[in-house]
Amino acid sequence: MSAADELSRALVTGTFLGVGAGSPLAEVENRLGVGVRQIHGRKPNRFLRVDFGLVEVTFDGESERLCRWLTIHLHRLDDVPGMAVEVLERYDLDFSGAVTWGQLSAEVRHAAEPVVPPTVEGLRPPVAPLRYRIPTVKATVHLSQLVEGDERSRVIEMITIGV
Repeated sequence: MSAADELSRALVTGTFLGVGAGSPLAEVENRLGVGVRQIHGRKPNRFLRVDFGLVEVTFDGESERLCRWLTIHLHRLDDVPGMAVEVLERYDLDFSGAVTWGQLSAEVRHAAEPVVPPTVEGLRPPVAPLRYRIPTVKATVHLSQLVEGDERSRVIEMITIGV
């Protein structure tokens, strides 16, 4: 499946690769693999954040450890050598090129609400929104700050689902 199709599906369903808010830790590990890069917050009653590379999943502090939200770190595909190949091999998703706002499905773009930052006197507002909110799945899409072309050509840097 293309990366843009999978991201569009995630922004409609609230799940990415079968993982979403409410997914138990064991299911997340089963779906995303055991290649955990970092774990933060093992103490009781704290959030547990498990970093799988492309995806970082935050669990609540309860004994059941259910997913509260997840973050898809698309910017890491450029920042971490070999990550795009790892994602292709592990999840069968081709991120050989950047995914732009315009590549997401029309359904996602129509459901999205721009997050307009407050204007600060003396500063010019951004040309286009840097974030979009999809309220039905509690998701936020963060776009690159580079201003080249229209907003549809802006690269997606990160997506959070569940918060």
